[in-house]
Amino acid sequence: MDTPGTPSLPVPGSSPPEEDSLMEMLDDKLRAAIQLLPSCQRCKRLRRKCDTRLPSCKLCLKANIECSFFDHSLQQVLPRSYVLSLLRKAQELKAVKSPELNTVSYSKQSPPASVLGTDELWNRSTEKRHFDNHFMLSSTADLTYRFFGSSSVFVLTINLAARAFSESSTFQPPAVPLSGMGILGEGINDPVAMTSTRFSLPSKEMLNALLGYYIASLNTLYPFIDESTIQHDLEVYLGEELQESRGPERKLSGKSSYQYFRVAMMCAIACANKSRHKPHLAAVDDDFYAKGLKYVEAVTSEVSGESLQALLLLVVYCLFHPRKGDIWKLLDYACRLSVELGYHTELPLHEESSVDMARRRSTFWSLYTIERIVGQIFGRPSDLPEQIITTEYPGILIAGSPTDQASVQIFSAAHHYRLVYLRSEIYREIYMPTNPPLHELSWFIDRYFTLLSWYEEIQINETLAGVGTSTCNVAFHSTIVFLFQPLLLKALDQSRNQDLEIPENQLLPCDNYHSACQLIRTYERVIRAPDDTPLGIYPMTIMSAHYIYLAGLTIMAYVQLAIDGRFAFLGPLSREELERSPRTLNFQDIYEISGSCLVLLTWCANTWAGMGGMQDMYRKLSEKLLPLLSRLN
Repeated sequence: MDTPGTPSLPVPGSSPPEEDSLMEMLDDKLRAAIQLLPSCQRCKRLRRKCDTRLPSCKLCLKANIECSFFDHSLQQVLPRSYVLSLLRKAQELKAVKSPELNTVSYSKQSPPASVLGTDELWNRSTEKRHFDNHFMLSSTADLTYRFFGSSSVFVLTINLAARAFSESSTFQPPAVPLSGMGILGEGINDPVAMTSTRFSLPSKEMLNALLGYYIASLNTLYPFIDESTIQHDLEVYLGEELQESRGPERKLSGKSSYQYFRVAMMCAIACANKSRHKPHLAAVDDDFYAKGLKYVEAVTSEVSGESLQALLLLVVYCLFHPRKGDIWKLLDYACRLSVELGYHTELPLHEESSVDMARRRSTFWSLYTIERIVGQIFGRPSDLPEQIITTEYPGILIAGSPTDQASVQIFSAAHHYRLVYLRSEIYREIYMPTNPPLHELSWFIDRYFTLLSWYEEIQINETLAGVGTSTCNVAFHSTIVFLFQPLLLKALDQSRNQDLEIPENQLLPCDNYHSACQLIRTYERVIRAPDDTPLGIYPMTIMSAHYIYLAGLTIMAYVQLAIDGRFAFLGPLSREELERSPRTLNFQDIYEISGSCLVLLTWCANTWAGMGGMQDMYRKLSEKLLPLLSRLN
């Protein structure tokens, strides 16, 4: 039933006049999507024509059963009422954005948006909207919509902002652009020589340094490149570069095109990673990427393991430069290709050598890890269902505990695959269903201890900190934040009702607050680490930027709930403590953590265009909430 003040949505085939006018206000793509909805499962089973009405077709309505259809993109059955709820949210957001265009009549209990003031409209809209499932943001061109699930940090942003701020004017862009940060440093070789690679033949020493940097950093996390072939690939690359410098350009084909592409992309990715210490490498990054793009069609058009490697190199590059490619399409293509190649399942032992088996497993789990984490950051479904995956983890997981620096990083990175799998199971349970189950607190605590067992098992040695160990630290603490986010969103939603009495037995775990603080400390150590140190080569990607922002927003959410004063906190969780009682949340290091978070977000805003909004949002939240917390204490 519609709440007072909320416009009804059109039901195709039978719409009152006011609903027809609302239908006209919807985006053209949304109207087209309604018309293209598939037949419901019941009509298909009965071989009857479905009228595709919302929220239920005529036959299902008459039979008094839920009308549902199979969504091929999500690979799950969805009720038509879910589509109706998405459309309602779309119209509510559009009405908030352009209240003067909202001509739909409201009930007498709520005045139309056009007669409300800006602040009153903001208050009313933030109270009415619910973002615990999905919400939509229009693009800058206002032509498309992007969907983000409740695992996304943007959902936490909306809920926290709606609670902390009462005026929409808070979110006007800053009058003066925020100043950026520049990091100076020397290049691998002379900067002038590095930036002239598009005009002259790059030296073998330069290429070897970049390839070694890639192997030590990215190939430790995602080991889909065979290191034994790199020197031969490099000879092919240098031969082609020498040929181009002497005469007219020629086009490589076959295996040579793959070899040239791999070297160009590995060097581009290495420059992108290293450019945070040596900014002049950004120009070299573009040059290597342009060289690789000459062969992108040739190396991605075949059904082969080398084509899958090429796609993964493009995906990894997009993690550093998200605007230089469509990472969703690349991941989708890579996932379909991996299934077609059979990488997702184990083959009989006699059909492949031990070397091919190891490479297949490493390649698949590298793809699985990137695809899962990127999807979960934005609340999107997976293209690789767990039900079809039977391939085993890389053999390094059972090789024992190493003690040297390089082996520790490889060992830790391999164990990261298992955590991503555990995290995916949690994600499917609490974030993917149309109507997520209402789990008790004990369910979340049980999952927490499962994750903690994984973390204790790998026994991270902080004296050997590097790419692999830092990845495990980031993965564990971000997963804890990810696990308890539904409880945090529920508490923020409750806090908006000032008259609501919070039950005494409703305890909010604070382990995700502590994990958020650990995330900030880990990334601060990475950013401050000198170049060419085991920690200094850690790849800072757009996933890192979202984790930093997620940690900052989680910290501010707990500050907001502490200021509210009605919520009891639980933790830190311990296996030995059977009886769990409320405790006071300790904000002793909040100012140091908050300052570090703002520095990190400033670096992110300077590195990736369009992420200044994250920095601005966090700055406004901390400027408002931290003084209130000080007066409270």
